[in-house]
Amino acid sequence: MATAILDDTRLIITFDAGLDSEGKPVIKRKTMNNVKSSATHDQLFEMVQALAPLQQYPVNQIERENSFDLSA
Repeated sequence: MATAILDDTRLIITFDAGLDSEGKPVIKRKTMNNVKSSATHDQLFEMVQALAPLQQYPVNQIERENSFDLSA
């Protein structure tokens, strides 16, 4: 049976940057690496909400990516 050990957590924040010259939505992304893996979803969400007023564009989506090391 394989085991999984949490290796790394990344936070990806997507911003709504308006429309381009053709009227299509423009999406900007920021990735934060080396996020504390033990942080809860609520803590990460609250952190992004605290940073949102300091950003150039409004927050559109928040993603959490966890990577795992698998071993037998």
